[in-house]
Amino acid sequence: MSCGVGGKAPPAAATPSCSGGGGGGSSCGATAPQYGGYLKKKGFVDVDRWYVAREGDSNLYCYKDQHQTSKELEKVDLLESTVLTDFGISPPALLIENNGKKWMLQTKEEGEILPWLKALEKSGVQCLEPTEEICPLAKSAKDIYGFDCKTIDGAPVNMDKYKGYVVLVVNVASQ
Repeated sequence: MSCGVGGKAPPAAATPSCSGGGGGGSSCGATAPQYGGYLKKKGFVDVDRWYVAREGDSNLYCYKDQHQTSKELEKVDLLESTVLTDFGISPPALLIENNGKKWMLQTKEEGEILPWLKALEKSGVQCLEPTEEICPLAKSAKDIYGFDCKTIDGAPVNMDKYKGYVVLVVNVASQ
């Protein structure tokens, strides 16, 4: 499971919230354990925004920054959404889809994803890891030596050639 944080806010900090401001507690000055941090919203234009997850509240709140939290810019009901994490990019990101709308929220550093996952879990949200279909040959393989690959120049090579060597296999996304 996964999710991501870009800021350095202390986890589960009790912060005042107001009913009109950001979907928080029942009255101004009430406290709700929450976790907040900057996440990069990826899209046509990447933008850093302050996101907040509150314990017991399935919504993820988006604010312009950590100082302007009187009214959220966006509120996403995560229980009505598909929430995935993408560790295939660095640093990792949360992938959220709700009613055809998609968000990719990327952390600033690798270690910031775990506090977000824990905060979302406390909010009652289950984050899923994306699944890939694995080819039957790879599923039943005991080692790499039965596979044929291409070199960086595109020439075919059987991995059996490297038996007895320490091998680092790097998958580069190319054409």
